[in-house]
Amino acid sequence: MTDDDDIKLITKLLVVGNTLQRKFSYCSREVKMELFRSHCYSIYCNLLWSRFKVATLNRLKVCHNDILKRILGLPRWCSSSLAFARNGVNNLDVICRHSVFSLKSRVELSANSIITSVRQSSAYVCGPIQQRWLGLLLVQNVG
Repeated sequence: MTDDDDIKLITKLLVVGNTLQRKFSYCSREVKMELFRSHCYSIYCNLLWSRFKVATLNRLKVCHNDILKRILGLPRWCSSSLAFARNGVNNLDVICRHSVFSLKSRVELSANSIITSVRQSSAYVCGPIQQRWLGLLLVQNVG
């Protein structure tokens, strides 16, 4: 991803978050969480980000966390993990893992001849997208 792509992606997410906060501030928590799921779960092509910058991904996570807190009227210093868990919504890491697992499963199970050819190529097996997918799916517990 280029720096321009990074900025566009983060800006788009911020605009969505600001719009949700501004237009739906008086809605119930349940409505706000459904809007968050609808508008903040779909991060365009996140499963194909093989050359992302770590700093960009970290900024996206912070942005995603801040949107949830702002929608709920929570202070910035409160725990993002707790806010996600208490409200039954997924954080950005879970969204990415779910998207990758879903796409990878469809690719692996596809009988389409073109997809089968790609799946059997060394570019797929050893390429950066496959490495990124495996890195997301094989999360190791530390401690």
